[in-house]
Amino acid sequence: MAGNAVGKHYGLQKFNGTARREKVEGILSLTGVSCIVLGLGWALCYLYFGRAELSIVFVALIAVGVLALLRSKRSDGASLLIVAHCIFLAVYAIALIDAPIAWVPRSVHLFMLPLAAGAAFTFEARERYGSLVFPLICLVSFAAFAVGALDPLAPGISPPVEVRAWGARSNVTLSMILLAAIFAIHRADIGRRLRMERELRRAVRNGEIEVHYQPQVRGGGAVSGAEALVRWRRPSGALLSPDAFIPLAEESALIGEISLEVLRQACATLKLWSDSPGTSQLRMAVNISPVQLLDEAFVPAVAAVIRQMDIDPSLLELELTESALSTNITAMVERMRALEALGVTWALDDFGTGYSSLSTLRTLPVRKLKIDRHFVQEAASQESALRLLGKIVEISQVMNMSALAEGVETVAQRDLLVGMGCDHFQGYLFARPMPAAVLQAWLEKRVDRLPG
Repeated sequence: MAGNAVGKHYGLQKFNGTARREKVEGILSLTGVSCIVLGLGWALCYLYFGRAELSIVFVALIAVGVLALLRSKRSDGASLLIVAHCIFLAVYAIALIDAPIAWVPRSVHLFMLPLAAGAAFTFEARERYGSLVFPLICLVSFAAFAVGALDPLAPGISPPVEVRAWGARSNVTLSMILLAAIFAIHRADIGRRLRMERELRRAVRNGEIEVHYQPQVRGGGAVSGAEALVRWRRPSGALLSPDAFIPLAEESALIGEISLEVLRQACATLKLWSDSPGTSQLRMAVNISPVQLLDEAFVPAVAAVIRQMDIDPSLLELELTESALSTNITAMVERMRALEALGVTWALDDFGTGYSSLSTLRTLPVRKLKIDRHFVQEAASQESALRLLGKIVEISQVMNMSALAEGVETVAQRDLLVGMGCDHFQGYLFARPMPAAVLQAWLEKRVDRLPG
């Protein structure tokens, strides 16, 4: 697998898929509108009956609705958790006030059900708190209210008798409508993912997987190689970035086919370079997913591609994200060493964003550290990022590794890195990702900057 974030934040660190963002935005928008409508309706109702003290909690519910709408455009996990907890507290408080009477049961606690379903359906399984713990808290609270276990905590105030009966009926109806709406959003999301999976499976067969290349350069401007970046060219002509389909490919076991296709295309370019003295020493970087590396068939598959393309394996550099080292490190190191024995080299991508220790780093057959773009971009404005950037360069020097900074976009960033001792770069300041043909033309214009 290859790409900026094709394995960099490989679907396990952020809500990074288009479908996922759409689902989160839909859940937050539905939540926002529901909270505002319900809060406004009940607040006005209690004010009409002269019970201003009961309307306060519904004003808070309106505020939660506004917050949900404001955060819906961000569509991130933090927004979802904040809004979910605010709703939980509001429903909990209202349910305590909604103590049952002889002829009217408690009903507000029913809103715990759509809240639990929304969290369970939206968070990824790896996000255990959001997908499992929080929904369980909601269900336990629902059960506690349902059996009356929390009745002793009820305050000494109660809604007017005039509204209790029709209020209970409306709460039951609205909570079930919300639950059905959340199921509908989830079902639509599953359908979209299944359609995209079918299209992606067809894309591999039909040659729709493209590789673009972003040059890597030295401080003086000399070109040292390029990184292979995967793209999906849809039949419509639209070009999708890795974030839009790689997480799905990893979940659906298509990642192996896609990754081998990227490796084949990258090695074909490497073979083309070997035929020209000017480009024969350029290196090719290909990003590897931990899903691939844990597959026993991966090492033989890479060996077969190297033989088929007849390339110099020492010019092939495989990249693994630092965050991937949190999964079965022993098996990964074993396969990394097996691939190193073939002649390929290893780089650790997005260094500084994961949790690997220096002792773990020493056990890896890694020759290069790729500095995450966020450190580069934030170094100019954040002292902590600047110090971390310097420490990463220092670590690479102490461990006899080279360091490459990603996301370099300005001359000031390049000069800052050069001053720290880093002279290997990749970013828009030098070149954007480009198709193979465009890359070839780009290289031909820089014959004086090639290593051959």
